[in-house]
Amino acid sequence: MLDKHFSEKLSSRLPVIAIYSIYEILIPILKRYNNKKLVTLQVHTSSDKHGYGDIEIYDKNNNPFEIVEIKHNIPISDDLIFDIVKKTQNTKINRYYILTTFKKCFKNKEIEKSVNEFIMQIKYEKKIDIIANGILTTLKYYLRFIDDYSFFIETYTSNLINDAKNSTEIKSFHIKKWTKILKEYNAT
Repeated sequence: MLDKHFSEKLSSRLPVIAIYSIYEILIPILKRYNNKKLVTLQVHTSSDKHGYGDIEIYDKNNNPFEIVEIKHNIPISDDLIFDIVKKTQNTKINRYYILTTFKKCFKNKEIEKSVNEFIMQIKYEKKIDIIANGILTTLKYYLRFIDDYSFFIETYTSNLINDAKNSTEIKSFHIKKWTKILKEYNAT
């Protein structure tokens, strides 16, 4: 359902809302996130200028704990990992996710190997966990922690509607398409 929705035109905000929605559900129930705060979703274009990523989780002392950067139809590369290193050089972030909707995450196996080696080097030198993965794969992992998937669908739908009211990125055709997908899969 999400894959279909993400393929809609002008859809770079949709994966951000999906990941944000799953965090809204998981933070209150997973031990890893005790005393952590999910920062309110910012306008999509502003996150890179004013923060560390698209989705940010802070600890009780208001320090960045976990960051998620989402790329839409862009393969993960060494350059993207290097950007993470630059963004995080003056802070101690526990974990940084770089997620993409690009079908195979990387352009090819050589780039995947190079990125993974670079990530291991950063983990050793800077003590930051960088996780490079696909959006849908990550969502599948996270959905295993939820007893009822309809809760995720409700949260995602609500966040789409709220985002359409608060930003210019979610259009009425995005919501109409999601409604059509829900009916198609009898998920309403």
